[in-house]
Amino acid sequence: MNNKHYITAITYIILLRILDLGLTFIYTPYLRYEWNPVVSVFNYSWMGMLITQILIISFILAVMSFYFFKKPLINLPDNLSFNDYIYYYFHNEKRTKKKKYLKPTRQTLDRVLAYNGFILMTLAISISYLAIINNLMIINKVISYSNFISRYGNTFYISFLVLMAILAFLLFFTIEYKSYRKNLVKVYIND
Repeated sequence: MNNKHYITAITYIILLRILDLGLTFIYTPYLRYEWNPVVSVFNYSWMGMLITQILIISFILAVMSFYFFKKPLINLPDNLSFNDYIYYYFHNEKRTKKKKYLKPTRQTLDRVLAYNGFILMTLAISISYLAIINNLMIINKVISYSNFISRYGNTFYISFLVLMAILAFLLFFTIEYKSYRKNLVKVYIND
């Protein structure tokens, strides 16, 4: 089951990136108007951009594997609130009044990688959609969009990225917490 979901996610991300790159080629074949920082800051050509895209996507896909093949949390306490669950997820113990830092163990490293795999997957998909919509709007010469992007583009893109990261965090822990609550119900029914 996880293999199927992982392969589906990989395929989806790669197809979105290919579509974005294709639209980028239509919009700006010489990358003169490309907003991507890899191109605009480093002045990359298509070869540099493609190599960078392959490296970034490969990294994201590798970290995603920790999410899709993560080990379930075991011996969880029964009465964790949502916030306590988040704390338990990273610390493997109930929250105490004393502030604790994350102890680097194999288990916490796996959890951090699983969490980051989900976040990177979500951001890769969101950013691809944004880039595709951006390219389509520019190719179709939507004047109001072009004016908006020329005035507020940098602020908009950074705000979008921060918002997507926050939403991905909430989505990740909502899914994990629902699974935790569902498993608690199964345990109580079986007892």
